[in-house]
Amino acid sequence: MSYLVLARKYRPQVFADIVGQEAVVQTLQNAITGGKIGQAYLFAGPRGVGKTTAARIFAKAVNCEKGPAAEPDNKCRLCQEITDGNALDVLEIDGASNRGIDAIKALRENVKFAPAYARYKIYIIDEVHQLSNDGFNALLKTLEEPPAQVIFIFATTEPQKIPETILSRCQRYNFRLLTVEEIEKQLGAIVKTEKINISREALLLASQAAEGSMRDGQSILDQILSFVGPDKKIDEVQARAILGITSQELLQEISQTIISHEPLAALALISKAQEAGINLLQLIKDLHQHFRNLLMAKISEQPEELISLSTASIATLAQQVAKVNEDALLHYLELITRLENEMRYSDQPRVTLEIGLVKLSRPYIAIEELIQRLETLEKKAPAAPAKTGPEPVKPASKKAVAYKEEEPKLNMTASPLGKQWGQVLEETRKQKPGLAACLEEARPLEMQGHILTIEFPMTAKFQKSTMERTENVKIAETVASRIFGAKVSLRSVFGNASGAENSLLQEEGLEIEEAEVEMINGQGMIGATASKKTVENDPIVDKVLSIFDGEIITDKKERKGNA
Repeated sequence: MSYLVLARKYRPQVFADIVGQEAVVQTLQNAITGGKIGQAYLFAGPRGVGKTTAARIFAKAVNCEKGPAAEPDNKCRLCQEITDGNALDVLEIDGASNRGIDAIKALRENVKFAPAYARYKIYIIDEVHQLSNDGFNALLKTLEEPPAQVIFIFATTEPQKIPETILSRCQRYNFRLLTVEEIEKQLGAIVKTEKINISREALLLASQAAEGSMRDGQSILDQILSFVGPDKKIDEVQARAILGITSQELLQEISQTIISHEPLAALALISKAQEAGINLLQLIKDLHQHFRNLLMAKISEQPEELISLSTASIATLAQQVAKVNEDALLHYLELITRLENEMRYSDQPRVTLEIGLVKLSRPYIAIEELIQRLETLEKKAPAAPAKTGPEPVKPASKKAVAYKEEEPKLNMTASPLGKQWGQVLEETRKQKPGLAACLEEARPLEMQGHILTIEFPMTAKFQKSTMERTENVKIAETVASRIFGAKVSLRSVFGNASGAENSLLQEEGLEIEEAEVEMINGQGMIGATASKKTVENDPIVDKVLSIFDGEIITDKKERKGNA
């Protein structure tokens, strides 16, 4: 006798054997026992969850010699023929290979004939969404007013492709994906009956790999048995090898390099995994699940209810994330989700994975922590020295600002150049505090003709570049011209002036590159723990933006476009 695969050998033969579809089963049984049998049914749901199986059991229940009954007896002639697939009055049609109008016309002609000996003639059309538009149109009239002894049962994985005219004529039943626990329980019953020596961890891996499909789970179990053999014990290592699933140890090593900000170590582990023949798409998928488990171990008091792993593995996860912030785990999950989608469509999945791991390994700073650091800096900042010297010069009238282009006659006799520069800073601070803060880092170097040269220290690259913006230069030159009493053009250079030297920022380890405080959603200095609106309304952040003349950036692409 030929070998019968587990998916066929353990196919449910009564409604009670169908796993995970209690609502559908209860409704069908009530309809049968209550005499409210419809003319057309649509069974919609993912693959391998029991749609065609439920259709066959329904056909047996309504045609059973002891029925119609809530459960077929599977002993009468009709039940046996339907089980074996050779009943004359129960026809299973593949929608993919019988999708044209000619096949539907033949079906429409056969519908007119009464059942040979069954109570109902039943047409089960699998993957009905594969029918052509002409095929659906040919089926419409028959479906709306079929003979009294005819029942249509349609099964599909893509109900959205079925025309509304067909859907409106059917009773729709939605089949759901099964949980890992439901699949594991069913597979456990099978291995017990078959007397298969398999560890719980290996059985759990098979259940997880099934991704909600009972048929897939049974096929995976068959595959594992073929790899190991019937007389040997199947453990977790063997199951991972045949299924191509990344080992828990490797996932823990990679995740630890990310948490510890060690990109080189992470890249080395990727090379090791590829040399071992691990599929990189499967690796990132497993890493995604691993970080989800880390998050559950962090936030849940009873993680065993949320994580399908052994008690020892869950304890290891909890230990790994004991000192990791929840927001950081959410940040990692967001980046891994994005990375997984990018790898699916990448021509160079390894390069894409390596770039993603480098980004993941960057230090993560939450918005709350950054605001706290800024508050600390504000407290440590020295008080501004008291201003001495003459009162600020009042703005001149419009008539006085109308300068001539000839060589200026500067008023240098009344006070030194440094004092007049202090008046420029004072006047600029009233108009634009951010610009004044940048100018304070410079010192007046020399005055040649109408050109005033100011010198910035090498540590004030940001202040110099900010001052050199067109609108800022215009404001500074207007103020300077008013103070000096003649047209003044500013020229900025680098020198050895120290200014404030950004010493406080260096003490705190904060780097502000290219004169911007970056707030990037999902990665960068500030993660996705606060919305842009929340950041904009924060008084501390407002003060930072005012001082540095900066802006909030939410996306790297947006930053590039604004450059």
